[in-house]
Amino acid sequence: MESLVRPFAQIDWSDPAAPRAAGGDVYFSAENGLAETEAVFVKACRLEERFGAGGTVIIGELGFGTGLNFLAAWQLFERVAPENARLHFVSVEGFPLRQEDAVRALAAFPQVSRHAKALTAHWPLPLKGPQRRVFAGGRVVLTVFHDEVAAALAQMDFAADAWFLDGFAPALNAEMWADAGFAHIARLSKPGARAGTFTVAGAVRRGLSQAGFAVEKVPGFGRKRERLEAVFEGPARARANTPANGPVAVIGAGIAGLACARSLAARSLPVTLVGAGKSASAGPAVLMTPRLEAADRPHVRATLAAFEYGRAMYEALPGFETSGALRRAAGEGADRLERLAAMMAGAGLHYEDGLVMERAGLIRPDALLPALKGEMTHIADRAAAVRPLDNGGWAVLGEDGQRLTEAAHVILATGAGDWPEGVPARLPVEALPGQVAVFALEGDAPPAPVTWGHYVAGLGEGRLLAGATHERGKTLSAEEAVSQIRAAITEALPELGAHLGNVEQTWRGVRATLPDRLPAAGPVCDDRGEAIDGLWTLAGLGARGFAHAPLLAETIASAITGEPSPLERAGAASLHPGRFALRALKKGGRGKG
Repeated sequence: MESLVRPFAQIDWSDPAAPRAAGGDVYFSAENGLAETEAVFVKACRLEERFGAGGTVIIGELGFGTGLNFLAAWQLFERVAPENARLHFVSVEGFPLRQEDAVRALAAFPQVSRHAKALTAHWPLPLKGPQRRVFAGGRVVLTVFHDEVAAALAQMDFAADAWFLDGFAPALNAEMWADAGFAHIARLSKPGARAGTFTVAGAVRRGLSQAGFAVEKVPGFGRKRERLEAVFEGPARARANTPANGPVAVIGAGIAGLACARSLAARSLPVTLVGAGKSASAGPAVLMTPRLEAADRPHVRATLAAFEYGRAMYEALPGFETSGALRRAAGEGADRLERLAAMMAGAGLHYEDGLVMERAGLIRPDALLPALKGEMTHIADRAAAVRPLDNGGWAVLGEDGQRLTEAAHVILATGAGDWPEGVPARLPVEALPGQVAVFALEGDAPPAPVTWGHYVAGLGEGRLLAGATHERGKTLSAEEAVSQIRAAITEALPELGAHLGNVEQTWRGVRATLPDRLPAAGPVCDDRGEAIDGLWTLAGLGARGFAHAPLLAETIASAITGEPSPLERAGAASLHPGRFALRALKKGGRGKG
């Protein structure tokens, strides 16, 4: 059976000072692992000088392991980098550590205990593909790819300033040091990028040299006589890490717009939020669960990563609680849910009279959305139109035709496809209304939310959230919706249905969905699938706006600023807004042939 997670590393703790992987290689030196990291990687890559110069610094790494190298880089960055600097650390790990093993290993280094505590508190799950975590108020960004080295490198696209080549010794892991890996490292390197590694094996020296690096043997650390330092002398091959030109306007003040504005603000870009009226995100409460599909596909990896990223972000904000949730089999059958549990083993799911989603959460939008918004500039008017400016960029106009703001980039995050007039493209967005209800409950709510096509979640104080209707082709009155929801609860959970009291509140929203039921995140595209300069969109989030918006907003912000994407290249392509235009072109071409 295929799996959506990578196997955990099996750690040999026979020498607590020098834990070993199953392959026999140590994770760090028993003599002084942190000093070794500083000599072999930090100093070899001249990071103090590079950090001190400011700007965005990108470090690539083979072999994340315990995360000690990342912590050493982060600590130095914090000490010497100016306030406008940002650190992106992009690593690969084929066999991720369990959180408890990482905590145990890093306890040996009290010098980085504060940073280690922050890292292990949000330790990436072993999900396949990239997992992003953000620290230091957005100035330090970690992206760990859980995959084989060649497969992971092939899915990356950035220009690194430095490389930590910290994989297992070539004799123990030849695949990590294969020629394809060196070619990708060269593709992903900025001219002048530096690399450091423990090994001086001939295959590594030759691989780096053939890829365009000038390689030098230098004195090693501790008992190791020699190590390697290298400088990339080849041409630029990856896209340049170019900062955005000018301010950004985000149209839409729901979870999609707020997530985009927050990601951009973390990059110190001037952001203006434009949007009026009540957002589709502002219900009484929202059950946040992962989107599950029994297949290892790029869009599945992307949406699972998005759920985890959003969850990590919300944990630091008011209005989020880890509730867990139980997904009952309903019509889909227990076999499929058991298969999902097996495919996600080690990532917070298991089967027990249904699929137990341990990491599901309950969101209170009235507390969370204002916390996301913070003090950012907000123009509480509807953006009725956008117009290109003669010197580049866009003007955003209000209902009366007056200019609300100007921006180099405009992000359309308007939910059910309410794009302003003047956008030279459209997405095939479908509006799917739905309603939820809050019932008085005479008795106890289930200990955790329950889903089965509908869902229920206790809100405390004798109140039960229940939903949601799917009103495709037919609009229900509030009374009809409540009746439908009550009937669904009584049929699926008769004991709970018998204790439902009066309705205390109803709420109606409109889901924005796309034909393939996946979101769109990236540049607005014309009918040939080509990006329109300066226009971006985050749309089609359906019922999972809170789960998917934060990471997809990171994807757009990373693209605007030329920083490493939080998604695999294949994952980004599966969610690209131009996919519908390209499919239409292919279909038209086949029809003509």
